[in-house]
Amino acid sequence: MGWALLTAAVLLMLVSFGLGLWPVSLLSLIYIVYSIRRPRRQRASALGQGPIPGPRHPWRRYAAGGALVLLAMLALGGGGTLSPAVLLLGGLACLLWPRLRRSLWTNQVVPMTESVLLRSRAFPFLWHALAEVKLEAQDQTRGVASMEGSLLVFAGKAPTTVQVVSVYAFGHKEAEMKVVKKLRRETRMLSQRGAHILPLDSSEAASRLSLELERLKLGTEDFDAVSSLPFDVMALRVKDGLVESHRAFSIVDAGTAVPSIPSPDLPQERAPLLAEVVEEIGKRHGWPGPDEYSPFLAALDASRTEPIADRLRAKGEEAGRLTVETPGGAEVRLTRAQLRAVARIYG
Repeated sequence: MGWALLTAAVLLMLVSFGLGLWPVSLLSLIYIVYSIRRPRRQRASALGQGPIPGPRHPWRRYAAGGALVLLAMLALGGGGTLSPAVLLLGGLACLLWPRLRRSLWTNQVVPMTESVLLRSRAFPFLWHALAEVKLEAQDQTRGVASMEGSLLVFAGKAPTTVQVVSVYAFGHKEAEMKVVKKLRRETRMLSQRGAHILPLDSSEAASRLSLELERLKLGTEDFDAVSSLPFDVMALRVKDGLVESHRAFSIVDAGTAVPSIPSPDLPQERAPLLAEVVEEIGKRHGWPGPDEYSPFLAALDASRTEPIADRLRAKGEEAGRLTVETPGGAEVRLTRAQLRAVARIYG
């Protein structure tokens, strides 16, 4: 049925375009693009049986791209001026979509001054923020297994897990409100599992992302093959507790590249549980225990019913960072941007 509907949509787009029915052509094009991008593989519940792999259909992308290129040629032959260029660009985008997705320039970001936000270089209305996961105990599996969205795992002497929060907004203030709303919802869920979220200052986030990375090339999409390799950075995309896609990288150079968010663009045929992935990484690389931020964030989370002014005490400033403590004595150093974000998230 899916193949028949897609073929009918392509034919309808061609016919309606020839008749000058642009609204019908546009609706058909939207359906075609949606069909080739929508995941077709079935997934089982994270609490039930393992996921069932489904077939992938790259020919749909080629069919849509070829149809758009053909429409561009027809429009050019009919004396069109703008429409041939638009249709040709659309066709080339369909045909070259995997390469475009893997292109790092689309993931480049710009740190905002005195903020936790990073703005996309390619898409000015796309904003990101990085939040590091802090644990009350060393059981990383329990703390991270319930997370959703995009995650980055940095290996090394002290492996860390960072959540990437992305929002669309017209301005900095709107983007900051959306990011705080997402992180507030996330931290309420994680706190029940002994984990907390610390938003990173944009300068620190950009420093962590200023990496020249090389993708690890594999002959298989199974995660088992990736976990056995000595990767430096791994990007994960998680939905419903399952790792839908990933990508492992090795670091070629650090500190000199333009800040870019690694993309988990390698889809999983058999999506594993995030808990399994985190446990496997922990076996090979080890996870660090709690640090000074863990009791600080835990104290803030446990006293949400009290005013934020009674839960945070500023003791002084040094080198652009404020020394802040809770009434219980947990003391950390935060930038002003981090402090504002923490106060809103745990307020």
